[in-house]
Amino acid sequence: MTKQIKDTNFLSRALGELPKGCQMCVRGEKLVLFITTKCPRTCWFCPLSEKRKGEDKIFVNEWETSSKDDMLNEVELCQSKGAGITGGDPLSVLPRTIDYIKTLKETKGKEFHIHLYTSLNLVTEDSMKQLYDAGLDEIRFHPDLDDKKLWHKLSIPAELDWDVGVEIPMIPDKMDTIKELCDLANGKINFMNMNEFEISDTNSEEMYKHDFEEKSDISHGVTGSLAAGEEMMNYVKDNNYTFNVHMCSSGLKDKIQMQNRFKLRAESIKTEFDMVSDE
Repeated sequence: MTKQIKDTNFLSRALGELPKGCQMCVRGEKLVLFITTKCPRTCWFCPLSEKRKGEDKIFVNEWETSSKDDMLNEVELCQSKGAGITGGDPLSVLPRTIDYIKTLKETKGKEFHIHLYTSLNLVTEDSMKQLYDAGLDEIRFHPDLDDKKLWHKLSIPAELDWDVGVEIPMIPDKMDTIKELCDLANGKINFMNMNEFEISDTNSEEMYKHDFEEKSDISHGVTGSLAAGEEMMNYVKDNNYTFNVHMCSSGLKDKIQMQNRFKLRAESIKTEFDMVSDE
């Protein structure tokens, strides 16, 4: 049966099912493990905050730390059933990343679902095998939309038995390039996440130089990004490509994912005199 584009319950649109990592994220069940600030890329639109740029740092949810015990404590407080590992690029500190994955799996069990975001720059057969053997369940790649020379590396992780995806910002003036990426990725990935392009404090100067503007006074989302995502989902659907697509809005992260995670944490830390509100 042909997959249909539909609204989710999470301020987003999807063609087919959401990847497991996203299903857990929207329920607030994923710990966010920011494993490093190091990255081999220097994307002009990088939204990384000033607090997280510069010297190498680790953050567990919103807390800076260098302790795996702090991470495990936060897992308990937030009632997390999985973790998303991001950066920077986690492959820039591969031994550290492997160590943290193994710690989570050994402590919380094999069912504790872990996904990871990385560029294609440091992808090798060896680095992928190390992540797979450590227990990584789902890997998401950020291909460079300004340079296609590493796109062929999407074939490497497809040889392993895990969920493979591509996650990209939906940049309205990159539609032809993203279509090329979809053509190449078909048969190599399980899903593609298209994130609403956003303006942040640290990338705003470059964004305005490239003539991108906020779609409204109360949103950091860029004008035209969601419409571009809708067009791209139709492109994938019309070509009968095998992978699912999720068009993730800027509101999903703030109003759904983070809020639900905060609620779970609040339930854990409240005293008998506290009440957790819908706010």
